[in-house]
Amino acid sequence: MLHMGVIRPSKSAWASAVVLVPKPDGEIHFCMDYYKLNAGTHPDNYPMPCTDELLEKLGRAQFISILDLTKGYWQVLRDESAKEKSAFITHVGLYEYNVLPFGLQNAPATFQKLVDSLLAGLGESAVTYLDVTIFSDSWAEHLEHLQKVFERIREAGLTVKAKKFQIGLNRVTYLGHQVGQGTINPLQAKVNAIQKWPVPKSKKRVQSFLGLAGYYR
Repeated sequence: MLHMGVIRPSKSAWASAVVLVPKPDGEIHFCMDYYKLNAGTHPDNYPMPCTDELLEKLGRAQFISILDLTKGYWQVLRDESAKEKSAFITHVGLYEYNVLPFGLQNAPATFQKLVDSLLAGLGESAVTYLDVTIFSDSWAEHLEHLQKVFERIREAGLTVKAKKFQIGLNRVTYLGHQVGQGTINPLQAKVNAIQKWPVPKSKKRVQSFLGLAGYYR
């Protein structure tokens, strides 16, 4: 991270702990415990996309591609005055971020603004919920839509994670559903989890189950 310019040595009065979070693909998220910093942060209420609307658009599509921006948050630069607040402790000293780190309260909203700006005017062929998804009714259209999105990415100076690039698929897993070719289906694994949920023994557990079942309904 130091070699890449993601972080730099710090003399900040701020200091947060490192949290290593495993990802489904076996990689590790290098995150910070910004609990105290977030507690004093004014929330950015920039609206995240509506899941139902995204699923409806992709469900009708015949061809779908999904792009994952490489360590997306790290492609967002921080103001000089904000860098010291991101400082974190390691066994070899104190460092701070030159870019947007994982763990900040407003990081998702900030990154969503970036990708919404990236895809401005392409709403009928590309959507984003942090990742960029391109959808089309025909293969010829899909190639055109891909070219437009790639041109936007190149102009913005962003990079895509090649090994996570899904291109020209008829159906994809998206936000906990299987979508494409006119269908929107739940994932069987999630349905099984709901069916096998233990009988709630407390008010909190009832609320937890209702939240899970209500969302997936």
